[in-house]
Amino acid sequence: MLHNTLYRFQRGQKTTLIYLGLLFVFLSAVWWYAEIVEWDFPMEPPVVLVGGLTTIFAIYWPFKPHYADRRLRCRNMFDYTSNNGNFKIGREETEFTLHFSKASDTSIHFYNYSSDVKSVAIAKGVGQISDIKDVTTFDYSNRSVKPDEGQIVCLENTFGNFACVHIIDVKDASRNDSYDEVTFSYVINPDGGTDFS
Repeated sequence: MLHNTLYRFQRGQKTTLIYLGLLFVFLSAVWWYAEIVEWDFPMEPPVVLVGGLTTIFAIYWPFKPHYADRRLRCRNMFDYTSNNGNFKIGREETEFTLHFSKASDTSIHFYNYSSDVKSVAIAKGVGQISDIKDVTTFDYSNRSVKPDEGQIVCLENTFGNFACVHIIDVKDASRNDSYDEVTFSYVINPDGGTDFS
C-alpha cells in the first residue's frame, strides 16, 4: 500500500514528513517521560504543533514545480501497426519514441526498445497524470509493460527526463473493431522534473 501512495508526494515533501514524523515521535516520548517524572515544562503545545504541521504538510504542499509552465502535452491517435509501432513525442532532450504492439482491444504492449527510452513503468493505482507528484516511485525494472485502457505508463529517456502516457482507448481489428488504433494523451516534464501534479 505504501508503494501505491508514494507517488502522491514530492521528494521534498516526503523528506519533510519523515523528519516531522520522527520529531513528533521523539517529542511524544519526552512528553510521556515528563508526565511520569511530573516535570513542570508544558510538553503538550510543542507536540501538538509538530503533529499539526505534519498533517498540514501531508495534505497540502505549498510549492509547485518551477517547470510546470514548460511541460509538453498533447493527445493523439495512432495506428500501432504502422511505422513499426513507433510514435515520437517531444523534441531534442525531451524526445521519447513510444513503441507499441498489439495485445487486445482493451490493452496494448508498450516497450523501452527505442534508443532514446531508458525505462518504462506502469503507474499502478493512479487515475490521472496530475495525481503523480514523484514519478520515480514506480517499478522501472521491466523492458515492457501491458497497460489497460485508463492506465498510465511512465517513461524515462536517456537524458533523464520523464513522460507520462495515459492510455485512453485501444482498438483491435482482430477483435471486432474496424481498425487498429491507440488513443493516448501525454505530458513531458523538462529538466528532469519528476512532479506531474
